[in-house]
Amino acid sequence: MRIGNLQTMPWYLRLVVFAAIAVFMYGAFWYFVTSGMRKETATLNAEIQQLLPRNAQAQIASQRLNEFRAIYAARQEEYDELKALLPEQRELTMVLQGLQDRARTNGLVLRKFQPKEDVQQNNYSGKKIEVNVTSSFASLRAFFEQLAHYQRIVSITNFELTQLASQTRNQTVNATFDLTAYYVSAEKLQKQNNPKPPPAAK
Repeated sequence: MRIGNLQTMPWYLRLVVFAAIAVFMYGAFWYFVTSGMRKETATLNAEIQQLLPRNAQAQIASQRLNEFRAIYAARQEEYDELKALLPEQRELTMVLQGLQDRARTNGLVLRKFQPKEDVQQNNYSGKKIEVNVTSSFASLRAFFEQLAHYQRIVSITNFELTQLASQTRNQTVNATFDLTAYYVSAEKLQKQNNPKPPPAAK
């Protein structure tokens, strides 16, 4: 069809011709040019659908990992606090010396401070000391109140209190008790820091 012939055609026929040409060009463009892009888009959409569940699982795992880190940090802080309460065996001498100094500061006269057998537990040990003191009742009470707030873990057992026959202002009672200072031995500390791996399944 010549251009001259188009000019002689009625306007509505020319409109139909131009519309047909436009549809043909759009169809050719859609089929030949965008077909590859449509295939890539479909492939990407399929990959996205596969990755979405994995991404959700990764977010859950990341959240749980952060929770585990927070729990570990809290447990580590608790361990450090407990470690301060439970000294190592090499620090025990200083602890016992500190207890004697506290007794003397409160006006207690040490008649006996004799080590006895150690208390053995799974994760800790205890050094038991037989103690005999004379003091006033107020001084003895002040000493025990200090032990109740002592940074280290100690216990008092087998407590006996008697009134002195011959009393002075600062010595009215005689007290006998077992004082146990707890500690972690080097062997148990090493075992805790290097636990044995669980046996392999047969």
